[in-house]
Parts: sequence; C-alpha cells; structure tokens
Amino acid sequence: MKRTIQALGMTAALLAVLLLGGCSIFGGAPESGADFTAESAQPTAEPTPQAEPVPNPLTGVADADYTNCRPVAVTLRTLDGAMPQWGLSSADVLVEGVSEGTTASLMALYANVDNISKVGPVGPGRDLLLQLALPLNAVPVHIDKNIYASNLLNTLSYQDLDGYHIGKAAFAFDQDRQNAGYREENCWYTTGEMIRNGLSNYGTTLEGANTPLFVFGERPAVAEAARNATALTVTFSPSDSEQLTYAADTGLYVKTNADGSATTDADNGQQVAFTNVFVLYASSGIKDDGYTRDYDLTGGTGLYLTGGAWEQIHWTKEDATGPLQLTDANGQTLVVSPGKSFIAIWGGYYGQGLTLTGADGTQQTLPEKPALLESGVSDEAAAAAQAEFDAQQKIIDAQAAVEEANAQLPDAQTALEEAQAALDEDSENADLIAKRDEAQALVDSLNQTIADNQAILDAAGVSAEPTPAPEESASSEG
Repeated sequence: MKRTIQALGMTAALLAVLLLGGCSIFGGAPESGADFTAESAQPTAEPTPQAEPVPNPLTGVADADYTNCRPVAVTLRTLDGAMPQWGLSSADVLVEGVSEGTTASLMALYANVDNISKVGPVGPGRDLLLQLALPLNAVPVHIDKNIYASNLLNTLSYQDLDGYHIGKAAFAFDQDRQNAGYREENCWYTTGEMIRNGLSNYGTTLEGANTPLFVFGERPAVAEAARNATALTVTFSPSDSEQLTYAADTGLYVKTNADGSATTDADNGQQVAFTNVFVLYASSGIKDDGYTRDYDLTGGTGLYLTGGAWEQIHWTKEDATGPLQLTDANGQTLVVSPGKSFIAIWGGYYGQGLTLTGADGTQQTLPEKPALLESGVSDEAAAAAQAEFDAQQKIIDAQAAVEEANAQLPDAQTALEEAQAALDEDSENADLIAKRDEAQALVDSLNQTIADNQAILDAAGVSAEPTPAPEESASSEG
C-alpha cells in the first residue's frame, strides 16, 4: 500500500512538471523577458503595395510616371506667316479642324508641361478644339478666344491660361522673329515654366487626374503587301491641306504642308511625324454668328491609319467633357498603337476633300462624307456663293490693278523719254539701247495691264475713272 501511494505521488509530480513546463519540453525554455501574449502571436501585416507608374495618357508609352500630371493644350496660329511653329515635334498629339474661315485651327497636346521648351506662335482658343482637350483634364493655353470658347469655359467654370488677360506673366515675345519679317501676332510664345508661373496667379495647379486619350495596346504588324494607306491628303479648303506620308523605315507618318514642304518644328528643325493618324467625320453647319463652323461632336464614322494600313472606325462623345470612344468595324473597342497621334476633324462640306492611296498607288474607296447639319450650306449653294465671291474679287483686283498701273505710268513714261533722249545722243551705245528697251517694256507692260483689267471692268458693267490714253513714245532703231 505504501509503495502504491509513492508511485502515485511520483506520477503526480511528473504531471505537474509537464503542465508547468508547457511547450518547453519540445522547444526549450523561453528566453528571459519574452512576452507570449495573444497580440504578439498575430501575423505581421504585409506592406502596402506601391501603385504602378502611370504611362503617358496621350501616347500610351511608359516613358515616365504621369501620375497626378495634367496635360496642357496649346492653340497655335496657322494663318499666313505663322509657320514654322515652335513645339510641334515635342507635342504628343496634334488636333486640326476648321473653326472659322477656311484655314484649320491647330492644337498641340502635351502630357507633361515640362516637355515644353518653347511653343507658339500661340493663337486664339476655339470651342471645337476645347471639346477634345477638356475630357483629358488638360489646361487650355491660348491668347484670346472667340465667344463660343469663352462661353464653354465659363459654363463649366474651367480655368484656362489666356494671354489676353495674363499677358507677359505667361507669354513672351520673340523679337528676333519679328526682326526677320514676321508679323507681331506670329511672334508670341510660351514655355513650360511660364505656363506654371501663369497658372500660379490663379491658384491653379498642374497636379491632378488625367484620362487616357485612347485604349492603347500592341497591334499585329502590317505586312508589306497589306500597306493600303501610305499617302493621305486632308483638304480643309482649296488653300489649306495636309499631307501625311508613311515612311516604312521608321513606321511613322511624316507631315508635309500644302506646298509640299516638310512641316517642321521652328525650335529644332525636326519634321513632325506620328504613329497614328485619325480622320473623324463630323456633320457640320454654321453657328448663329453666320461665320463660325458648328459640328455635331456626338459621334460619327472615321478613318484610323497606322503601320501603313487603314480601317474604318466609329467614334462617339457624350458632351463637351465626355471622353472620346473609338470602336472598330465590328463594334469592338479600338486598340490604338502606342505613339504620337494626328487627329483631323473633317466636315466634308463644300471645298473639303480626302484622298488615300496605298503603297501600290491604288486610291482607296473611303466612307461617304458626313451629312450636313440643318444650318449647313449645300454644295450647290456654296458653289454659287463661291462663284459670286470670285466674280466680285476679280472686279476688286482689276480695279486695284488699273489704279496701280495708272499711278506708275507717268514715271515710267518719263524714264522712257529720258532713256530715248540719251540714246539719241549716242545711238550706237549698247548700254543705252538696253536701258531704252527696258523702259519701253515697262511702259508697254503697264499699258497692257490697264487694257486687260479695264476689259474686265467693262464686261462687268463697272464704271471706272477714265484712263488717260497712253502717250505714243518715240522710237528709233538702235
């Protein structure tokens, strides 16, 4: 009995040791001061994942992080004497379309303001261009703007940077350009730093969200035999057209002017080139001022060129701030090649045209031009108006020619008389003979100009001041 009690006591002691020791029998005794609490037993929290860098929202190229970086939209002048412009080669996107008159307006889009070393000559803002810039949360930059652009920005309470109001705080004048013969309005420019400084006056920042212009992605390579879009001509008016030609060695469309010269950047001499070319068909008419073009920007058909090939697309846009949505012929979201883009807004009205040829010279059959808006002018009416305008202009030109020739004729006749008198003194002098003949040719040319243009005025039934009969000049053989 005593042994049984002792055995039970030893068993109880061993059990107590095991219970008090816990897991130390397997892992050893805990270190002095270790805190074994429920809280310390929880798993360590994973570090917060870092956001991926945002690629260029205008080109889709991952060349930097564009997170919280608003684009900039600069309107450029395009009328006679404005070219070459600064800043074209550094722009990510160029947008063109006729807003007023017959010359297309031009907007350069930059994903990062710091990429703008110099851009200009800066032109007036237009609502047509703004409707492609505002959905991107871009800052519009211009010098002055028409009433429609002003109303649009005011309605949306959207801050722009207008040189008409802020002046030299954000814009500068290139005196060397004016000294070279350029008109004053074609000498104003801005830079990335000046844009930042100008916006600070309004308490506006270039930090903010941006929206991708397209859905970017890699596309299948275009076989050489499938290059059916190597030369595109976009005619905005008889006096304004753009040519884009595919260069197989670079895979880019290079841009040339209406006269065939290269469209170059005045800042560095580089020819402008694009990976993508878009022509967006848009029904057009005339706004209530009787002058500014009106467009239906809710959607339409269009062309997409890349890699030397083209396809028909469809585009939609909800409102002034709605993003551009592109689909292919099957209604699927259009995948756009990463790279720079040229976008033409084309109304197809009288005087506008499109031609597209492939590598083999075959002219492509393109979609029908868009229908006119109710305020649009039919081709027949436009042709009649153009003919009337041309006739009136012909009369004006004829009147000016007669007036100018009559003004020059007295001096020309005096010069002829003096040359003839000198020749009479030395009839064998070859230099005097040449001088007399030159003076006679000028008098004859002026008389012919008067006669030709007077005939135009007579045919039009336009009265003019009587033109003095030209004096007969003496002549002699030399």
